[in-house]
This record gives sequence, structure tokens and C-alpha cells, in this order.
Amino acid sequence: MRVISDLRVVATSLVVSVSDVALNLLVAILTGSTVMLSQALQGLSDLLTGAILFMGVRRSKRQADNRYQFGYGRELFFWVLMAGILMFLGTGGLSVYFGYQQVIDPQPVTSLWLAMAMLTFGFATNAYAFSLSLRRLHRLHPNTSWFHELIRSSVVETKATFLIDFLGTFAALMGFIALLVYAATGNPVFDGLGSIAIGLGMMLVAALLIKDVRALIVGRAVDPDVSSRIIEAAQSVAGISSVLDLRTMYLGSAKILVILELHMHEKLTTQQIEKIVDTVKRIVQQNVPEVHHIQVEVETPEVIDVKSM
Repeated sequence: MRVISDLRVVATSLVVSVSDVALNLLVAILTGSTVMLSQALQGLSDLLTGAILFMGVRRSKRQADNRYQFGYGRELFFWVLMAGILMFLGTGGLSVYFGYQQVIDPQPVTSLWLAMAMLTFGFATNAYAFSLSLRRLHRLHPNTSWFHELIRSSVVETKATFLIDFLGTFAALMGFIALLVYAATGNPVFDGLGSIAIGLGMMLVAALLIKDVRALIVGRAVDPDVSSRIIEAAQSVAGISSVLDLRTMYLGSAKILVILELHMHEKLTTQQIEKIVDTVKRIVQQNVPEVHHIQVEVETPEVIDVKSM
């Protein structure tokens, strides 16, 4: 089963966002609905965020050089952080503001059928983009739940588009419900409340994204289950007595740096040790494909002198 690429996920989200901005803004002007204006703002947020993520993915794939010897993978974390801040402070806040204005000074909405038809179209396109992100998360780690991967995975560009497209789907649904209630009651305040709900949703998603990428920027280690797989793979190699220490850090999206301290059997020749080290690297990367760089150090366990205590 072919894995959906990160570029395809981001590019699809980008295309959907372009249509959201153009069509929703036109409908907002024609109908005067703040829900549709929030939809346009949400689409603008998706568009700018998608463009930032697309640039971040491209830049993070640059080859390592003398200045950045582990590559540029961590640059993606910076761009995801910028996208989250833009979403929180910009479009989320504006949606809440325009919704609040509609609540305190309600204005009628015209051509409700046009607005609701546009919301239905937006729901369908965002749901498709959302499904791509969901499938990529699942196929990268088929043995774990998508919720676990959403919380712990390092594929931040896919997680960002996952959240963005989920928000687009949620916003279209909330907008449709708000206008449906407005149509039933004739009270334009519900149009404003729908806009506020969309804005608060954007701010919540942005906060979750910022919190997640902060941990990756600081240098979060892999989950305990991944550490266990790395240790088990290393200990399965003949000549290894034990793993004395394991240090890990994400170098980028699904790229792990591994530093292993190993205790080997005694009386091994230099050539045998070199062969064992190469085998450990190969076996670990076979068992944990996300391992991008692995460093192996041969150490002797510290022996505690009981008499000196």
C-alpha cells in the first residue's frame, strides 16, 4: 500500500484553501453573513498556513552540509510554529471579533440558500483533504491509533494539515447549523454566534499545534515503545551484552537521531567490533525506519567498588 506523501497532503490542503477563500468571500459579500466571512477567513488561514507548510517541507528536505551537518529537517518545526501563531492571532481572533459585532449589532443575511450551498461544498472539499491527512497518519504507523499519532507523531506537517482540514470541515458544519437556526428563527444573532464558534475553534487548534511543535523544537525524545524497539533491535545482534544508554531526539518530520552506548562481549578484535557496530546500525534502522542517524559508542559498565563505600 503506497504511503501518501507529505507534499501531496500539504498541496491538497492548499488547493482546497484557495477555493475556500475565493468562493466564501464572494458569498460573504453577496449575503452579508459573518459566518461566511469567518469561512473566508478560515480559508485564508488555511491558505497561508498551507503555503508556509509547503515551503517548510521543501526547505526541510535540503541535503546536509558543513554548516547543518544533520540536515535541515528541524526547520520544518519553525515554520509550523509560525503557522500556528498566524492562525491563533490572525484569523481566529478576527472571526471572533466579526462574530461579536454581529451579536451586538445584528444585520440581516440575504440569500441564505446560497450561503448554505457554499457551506455544503466547503464541507465536502475539506472532508476530502482531511481524509488524506488521516490516511497518511495511519499508514505511517499502521499499528497505532490515529489519535495516538496525532498526539505523539513527529510528522508535524501532516498533523498541521490534519488539524486545519478538520477545522475546515468543523467550521463548515458549524456555519451550516448556525444559518439553519437563523433560517428557522429569523434571529441574525445566530449568524454571529456561528462566527464566534468558528473563531474559537481556530484558536483552540492553533494552541494545540503550538504546544506540540514547541516540544519538538526543544528536543523531545521518542516514545517509550519506540525506545524499546531500538533497544531490542540492538540487543538482538550477536556480540552485544547490553545497552547501557539510549538518547534520542527528532531531527525533523519522522527523522530520529539515536545515540547508543553498548557493552560488548570481551576479547573482541577491532575488526569484530566494527562489524558489530555496522550490524547494529543496520538492524536498528530496519526495525525503526524513522531512524535517520545513529551513533554507536562502545562502553564498559561502571563497576562500583563496594570497599570504598
